[in-house]
Amino acid sequence: MSRTCLQLVQVFCTRRGLVEPNTAVSSSDTQVKQLLGLLNQGGSAIARRAEWQVLTDEATFTTLAAADQGALTTIIGANNSFRRIIDETIWNRTTQRIVAGPLYAAERQGRLAIVTAGPYPEYSIRGGHLLFDPVPTAGDSCYFEYVSNNWCTIAAGTTRKSFFTLDDDLSLFDDELHLTDLQWRWNKAKGLEYAEDFNEFEAMLIDRQTEDKTARRKNLDQLQAGLRTGIFVPSGNFSLTQMG
Repeated sequence: MSRTCLQLVQVFCTRRGLVEPNTAVSSSDTQVKQLLGLLNQGGSAIARRAEWQVLTDEATFTTLAAADQGALTTIIGANNSFRRIIDETIWNRTTQRIVAGPLYAAERQGRLAIVTAGPYPEYSIRGGHLLFDPVPTAGDSCYFEYVSNNWCTIAAGTTRKSFFTLDDDLSLFDDELHLTDLQWRWNKAKGLEYAEDFNEFEAMLIDRQTEDKTARRKNLDQLQAGLRTGIFVPSGNFSLTQMG
């Protein structure tokens, strides 16, 4: 079972020979406040270091007959913290076509100036808004996967957030990863030698990234064959029906 925010601070204090606090978030002790700040700083930094599967989610929206499909924060919901869309995951399930992109700024502006575009919308992101060009048909259902910045959750696990705000909050990351990260950050903040602790953290982080999710064989093609539009023929056996 994962340790709570308070328990992480307490374990660190025990290992360092410091007095264990009874509270972390509401503590008035300067040292405890610093530990909590470093713990939150480390959690945010870890979240940005990889495309963690535990921080990956799915969003859906219905297309508008307009270039601007809305703010990404609105599309994914107010309770989520958007980091970025995962490449090549925007699909229009109504037309059963991938929404290609992103368009470069020069491409987008060139199309607007020349007033020409292909038959299928491509996307771009500008000012936190999702843009389609050309304007799509209204009412289509689109889906995509995205990475969130919300690396911790309340004790019940129902609400995610991007930093600890309660003593019983839980992290979605490994306890020892947090504690090892906190070790080098604490030493650095106190003006102590931290290189060895930092190297230990980096090695552990690489291990956690490797263990985080499965991986497929790499190739130099731009897109996996199974993701191309058109007629899908799966590998292996499939049924044939004789007509007439």
